[in-house]
Amino acid sequence: MASDSTAERKAALRASAKGARGRSRAEAARSAVARLLLLEELGRARVVACYRAIGDEVPVEEAADACRARGASVVYPVVVGAELELAADPSQTERVAAESVDLFIVPGLLFDRTGMRLGRGGGHYDRLLARRRGDALAVGVCFEDRVVDALPRERWDVRMDLVVTDEGVIRAEREGGLST
Repeated sequence: MASDSTAERKAALRASAKGARGRSRAEAARSAVARLLLLEELGRARVVACYRAIGDEVPVEEAADACRARGASVVYPVVVGAELELAADPSQTERVAAESVDLFIVPGLLFDRTGMRLGRGGGHYDRLLARRRGDALAVGVCFEDRVVDALPRERWDVRMDLVVTDEGVIRAEREGGLST
């Protein structure tokens, strides 16, 4: 169970993030997806978990299309009860095991410079990513104005291996280092 103070800080950050708007989102989204497509890790992945953007998330369908064009399988999360499962595109019934995914593209309201993520509060992605293989990567995608220095965290929060924004790529293995 989250401590009251951590839960309150996360709730305040979620409310603030949902109200924030930066520069042209369309331009920034194109830039973020272009950086995502340049990742060697994405180019090597045979099974990629994407998401369908909601709200102010970066739309990544162009990346999904590029993966399909090079022969990779693309899967999407489906909420089943309190859990996220993965379904083959376009079918929502053919399930895919999390352990078969090479790279997860993950949305978030906020990310920090160490790769921590603040989602919508249900813990769905944390539980899904906890089931991934040890060599499978988690790549967060967001707008640069959604990256903060540090986020509150709980023991179950899953750190991203990389965070891609419209302005750069944060590699978590270099604690807080920003590279392009």
